[in-house]
Amino acid sequence: MGDYHPFVYEVDMNTNHKLLIARINDLFSLCDKHCEMKCSDFLDGGELAVIEDEFQIPYGYNTLFFGGYENAERKVLCVFPEWQESEESEVPISVIRFDVPKFRKLTHRDYLGTLMSLGIDRSKTGDILTDDEGAYVFVISDIAEYVARNVNKIANAGVNTKIVDMADFIPPKPKTTEKMCVCASLRLDAVVAATLNISRGNTEKLISSGYVKLNHREVLDRSKQVGEGDLLSIRNYGRFILKDIGNNTRKGRLHITVEKFV
Repeated sequence: MGDYHPFVYEVDMNTNHKLLIARINDLFSLCDKHCEMKCSDFLDGGELAVIEDEFQIPYGYNTLFFGGYENAERKVLCVFPEWQESEESEVPISVIRFDVPKFRKLTHRDYLGTLMSLGIDRSKTGDILTDDEGAYVFVISDIAEYVARNVNKIANAGVNTKIVDMADFIPPKPKTTEKMCVCASLRLDAVVAATLNISRGNTEKLISSGYVKLNHREVLDRSKQVGEGDLLSIRNYGRFILKDIGNNTRKGRLHITVEKFV
């Protein structure tokens, strides 16, 4: 593995990006120094995109991004010595189940707010997956027992709390709605306008104001092309996936199917 030399910045990054890259460099340095696995806290989609775009994973290490289940949005980065296999079972993540009374419908914000009120930093919590009976919340394992012992009420609703064996966890199916629409092209402004059913002028304002992200990356270029499977995050409107690109209409416009997370 050898001595680790931090990745040198060769691009113009803002301060937050530099701080993130510095933290990731520290993981590799600590892994090299102690010759053992080192893990970050949970990283959100934007941070993961920065690492993918601006950080060069060095040779001589095994790495793993994992959030507790396939397609997790928030993930930890684990760095392993070259001799150690990168196993998901080694990642220090726990999942906690909250069961609520059937007559109460709690939101993602309710669960997150309760955790924050305990003084828990957002980086210590991963995805929050809600269903009709409650929610699964992923946390760094160090705080799992603390959360399980201290959360018995969320938004004035009594809850039953337990730590779930990761091997038994089956993620609930995301709640989504589908919309079929027609757009002029696969340009970002055209897809956003069709998805939200708003004018191109209003769409341009959203994009130029930095309200639109494509695959967790802020995009100011309204001509940017959107592809099948891409994720659109639009402030005040929600998150959408371009699920399918269909055939052209007689006038050369495109049929698309968009899936919205609800």
